[in-house]
Amino acid sequence: MRISRSLVMLLVLLLTASLIAQDNAAKEKFNAGIKAKDARNFAEAEEQFMAATAAFPQYKEAWNQLGVVRHELKKAALAEEAFQKAIAIDPKYQQAFYNLGMMQLRAKKYTLAEASLKKSLELVTNDAKTMKALGQLYLLQKNYDKSVEYYKMYNSGNSTDAEAHYNLAQVYKEKGDLAEAEKSYQAAVRVDPKYSQAYFNYGNLLRTQSRFPAAISAYKSAITADRGMEKAYYNLALSYMKTEQYPEALQAYKDFVKAAKGKPALKGQVQQVETDIIPKLEKTIQGGQ
Repeated sequence: MRISRSLVMLLVLLLTASLIAQDNAAKEKFNAGIKAKDARNFAEAEEQFMAATAAFPQYKEAWNQLGVVRHELKKAALAEEAFQKAIAIDPKYQQAFYNLGMMQLRAKKYTLAEASLKKSLELVTNDAKTMKALGQLYLLQKNYDKSVEYYKMYNSGNSTDAEAHYNLAQVYKEKGDLAEAEKSYQAAVRVDPKYSQAYFNYGNLLRTQSRFPAAISAYKSAITADRGMEKAYYNLALSYMKTEQYPEALQAYKDFVKAAKGKPALKGQVQQVETDIIPKLEKTIQGGQ
């Protein structure tokens, strides 16, 4: 039986119209998913992205976004499955490799994360966020030389990222390169003058070198940035003791007690300061008057 040319054309048109309708439906669901995700309604977003992939199974962007929201919903296995489907559709889909690598990094699956993130950087060689992620990965693995390599690559084009400077300082400190660690701490607080943790660890670095006046200044800056930072008060007191500034040390210990009181993890330390250190220090001050 011969099919007329007009019938063939009609079938083609009907099939094309069906595919267009299906594609439009997928895009509509995808856009609804993005809107829900932006509103942090991740359950709704998951539903919309699933509908988008059902309407168009080759929709790599929808699979990638489905992985993102499933990660937010703590559905790790399903999130990884979604990222892998996006990659299967497009083996050069860099964003999916990056998202998969970050999920694996947070799950402490370091070998898998390294492979995914390296593939991400291979596909987009100047991708800053992947360089930073690899710096963090190698820091967590205590591969300090590799961590320095990637953080320096990242920082060369992102000099205003205080966190990256801080992390690089931590790496240099672990390597024992204290001069470079100091430079990186200084860079971190220069970018973000309210970066209390950077000031605190900078103070610790200075204190280990017996540079107590400089350490005192760093701890005071940490406290200015965060008045509730009890560990900065404590280390400030230790530094004052080393420079025999006893009244200042006494005040710092009292400030520590005030900031730390009521925190179960610090109960023993607070008790020691209140019942032992402060009374002895008060006697020392009175005896010197």
